[in-house]
Amino acid sequence: MRRALLRCASLDVARARALRSLGMTLAFAASCFTATGAQVVRVNGQILAYQQGYVFFTTGDGFRVSPSVVLKDAKTGGPTALRPAPRIWARATFDSSGTVTELDLSRSPLLPAGDFALVHRFAVAISSPVPNPDLVQRTPAPGAIVRHFTPGRMVIVVFKVQVPPATPFNAQVYMSTDVSGWNPQAIPMQRIDALHFEVVERLASGTTFHYLFTRGSFASEERSEGGLEVRPHTALVSDVDGQVYNSIVYQWADQTTAGQMLQQPNVFPTPYNPAPFPNLPPSIHTPAPLTP
Repeated sequence: MRRALLRCASLDVARARALRSLGMTLAFAASCFTATGAQVVRVNGQILAYQQGYVFFTTGDGFRVSPSVVLKDAKTGGPTALRPAPRIWARATFDSSGTVTELDLSRSPLLPAGDFALVHRFAVAISSPVPNPDLVQRTPAPGAIVRHFTPGRMVIVVFKVQVPPATPFNAQVYMSTDVSGWNPQAIPMQRIDALHFEVVERLASGTTFHYLFTRGSFASEERSEGGLEVRPHTALVSDVDGQVYNSIVYQWADQTTAGQMLQQPNVFPTPYNPAPFPNLPPSIHTPAPLTP
């Protein structure tokens, strides 16, 4: 038995010398036997997940972890404050049953060492090797345009709106936004023709806001085809050279579906407006008109 241990130790020394000759460290995986004859295997890899008593590596393999697993520092071999987690590198020690009994952890990459084929048969989740997507160096195809998302990049955004035909020709159209506290005259728009307005803004990529169209007051906000309130439009500025948002205003709040202005109530009836409350429910008595 002593000769077997000495033979195993000499094998480790020979491997260490070979690794040093290549400019590598002694953090290699060993496969040898303990004094009791039990095989111990060590492999280096990056952790993909650690949960419910299993550790998964980026090779696609998952292994059972002993309830009394020992955690150590991969460089010093002493205690460590690290815990197994995604992106953490680990040197895993397996017993003869394929259970992980020790994890030597490191934030920096560990040199490839050991052979997962020796413990592959113990894996509970086997798949083809998948590299960590954060570490993959992607090479664009020839002629491809490489785009990188740059938060805060200034983007030209054009807002266009089609207004109803009943819109007065001399009307001014505005955009009211949640950023402005729903100021009905926050962003004035320019008339393109009788039914179209637009405005061009330079906004930072990643910007999100909501907006409505008005004719300058809350009483003249846009309405749906049925005359009801509409949900605010949403603008999400992407990381592109330019964007265009097209909208349609079906009605204004101060106009009927036929384009007629609603009769506004006065404080009291007059000979020229004998029924100042035309929208009252039928059960409410309408004041009689005044006689001159």
